Amino acid sequence: MYDVEKIEKSIQKELSDFRYQHTKLVAMEALNLANHYQVERQKAYVAGLLHDIAKEYPREKNINLIEKYKLSPRLKEEEFENIIHADIGAEVAREYYNVDENIYRAIQYHTIGNKDMDILAKIVFVADKVGRESLNLEMQEIKRVAYENIDEAIYRFLLMQKEKLKNKGRSLHPDTIQLLNRIRDK
Repeated sequence: MYDVEKIEKSIQKELSDFRYQHTKLVAMEALNLANHYQVERQKAYVAGLLHDIAKEYPREKNINLIEKYKLSPRLKEEEFENIIHADIGAEVAREYYNVDENIYRAIQYHTIGNKDMDILAKIVFVADKVGRESLNLEMQEIKRVAYENIDEAIYRFLLMQKEKLKNKGRSLHPDTIQLLNRIRDK
C-alpha cells in the first residue's frame, strides 16, 4: 500500500539526524503497539515515520503552510509554536505521501490528543512519548501499561503532563482536557 522505503529515504533527507532517529524509534514503537493491538502494522509504522515531518519547519514556512492548507489562523500564535507541526504535518503527509484519513488523524492528534482518537491515533500518540532510547521511571511505567491498556497509559501520561504544566503556571490544551475527561469517564 505505502512505499515505506521511499518514505524513509525522503524523510531522512528532510529531517535532522536527531529528528530522523526519533522518528524511527517512534515508528518501531508504533509497529510494536500495532502488533499488540492487532492494528494494521504498516499504517502504524508509516504514521510513526511521518508524525514529525513538519517539526523542524521554520516559522515562516509554517505560516505559509497554515495559509496554503487553510488551517486555523490561531495556529500562527506563539502559544501554538510547539504543536502546529501536527496539523501541518498531517496536511503535508496527505499531499505528498497520499496517506489515508486514519494516518492523517494519527499525525494530527499526536501532540495534544483528541477525544475522538481511534486506536491508530492512540498508538502514535503513545509511541511518540515512549519511543525513545532512554526513559525515566515514570515513562517506563507508562510504556509498560501501554501494552496492557492504551487508554490507561494515555490517562497516566496526561495526568503527569497536567501536573508538570500546572507547576509552570500553564494548563493542558482544551482538546487534551476533553481527551483526559473522556478516558476518565469510561
